[in-house]
Amino acid sequence: MIAALALIILSYFLVPLLAPVLSGQSRKNYRGRFVPTGLGLAFILPAVTVMLSYHRSNEDSLFFAVLVLFFALLGLVDDCFGHSGKKGFRGHFKTEGLSTGGLKAVGGGAISLLIGFFYASSGWEGALNGLLIALSANFINLLDLQPGRAGKFSVVLGMLLFLGRPAPLQPLLWLQAATIGYLPWDLKGLVMMGDTGSNPLGAALGLALVLALPWFGRLLIVLALSALNLGAERCSFSAIIESNRFLRFLDQIGRRS
Repeated sequence: MIAALALIILSYFLVPLLAPVLSGQSRKNYRGRFVPTGLGLAFILPAVTVMLSYHRSNEDSLFFAVLVLFFALLGLVDDCFGHSGKKGFRGHFKTEGLSTGGLKAVGGGAISLLIGFFYASSGWEGALNGLLIALSANFINLLDLQPGRAGKFSVVLGMLLFLGRPAPLQPLLWLQAATIGYLPWDLKGLVMMGDTGSNPLGAALGLALVLALPWFGRLLIVLALSALNLGAERCSFSAIIESNRFLRFLDQIGRRS
């Protein structure tokens, strides 16, 4: 718990330090203001540091750290050099050459499969694990359209998973603690975590689900995530949330107007 509290404080104070560095990578937010993106580094770097320092006492920490850092680097490339107009699978691949989003999808899929096979006893289970990690990463990225939405969802789900399986999911707790420290800035609409933050959060949740669920539970989650990811190509999650009073209430919690 001491490490978690330290991560909350550290990530909170890292945001104003990193924001000027990333000010050249600004994107228009939901209110039409340009704010720096890629600030997911403020919680990714402290969390990965703690994961690596504890990897000898928690063997899963190393795999969480590698997965999170790899997705963060791919996301940072997309935040810095990608085009905000290219969204979804078709936007990333239906271009002349491979976009930075396409590179992120290919690289993220590769590392997801690699780590997924490490936790598998057969080829089909490795593929299932890899799909779960990759689809989770993309799903959280799809939620990152309004201040705090992706962060709040990942923290709540992450805490629920941790309460169910605290021992193997200790690295997830550190990541969620760092995210909590970052969230006040995001909720104010002053910064964006970008793909640098949203994709690693989703990938970590995917790995946590791999560790927490039996194979049939993972299969059900993969089917649900597949439907959600494909559905996002045709409909807007924001529109669905805004049309539902309860979902809209949850989405507004903590947000500054």
